[in-house]
Amino acid sequence: MAENDAKNLTTNQRKTINALLRTSTVSKAALMAGLSERTIWRYLADETFKAELKRRQDATIRTTTAALVGLSGDAVDALRDLLSNVETPAAVRCRAALGWLAQMRQSVELADLAERVSRLEELSK
Repeated sequence: MAENDAKNLTTNQRKTINALLRTSTVSKAALMAGLSERTIWRYLADETFKAELKRRQDATIRTTTAALVGLSGDAVDALRDLLSNVETPAAVRCRAALGWLAQMRQSVELADLAERVSRLEELSK
């Protein structure tokens, strides 16, 4: 979506996008924006509104991901400390280890999926 299209949104539509980015439901967003749920559902049916909401959601996800990547070194250090400290209760070390293993499994699966999608995209060209 072009930036000019986003400028065509009304003030209430921009308020609604901000509310939708900060809350988990349409009803909460309606309260935050001071609008009816029906109005928000009507906005969500509008292609320009949906495109701008998606653009803003994607930007939020990118920013959040970058922040998490920045913290990953600290998280690894904290996990290493928990796992190697014999004074850490065994149950805590066990949960930390299981959490790390689950995350690693998910990361490997996502990397594999991304590689497969990339190969399929190359084949379809």
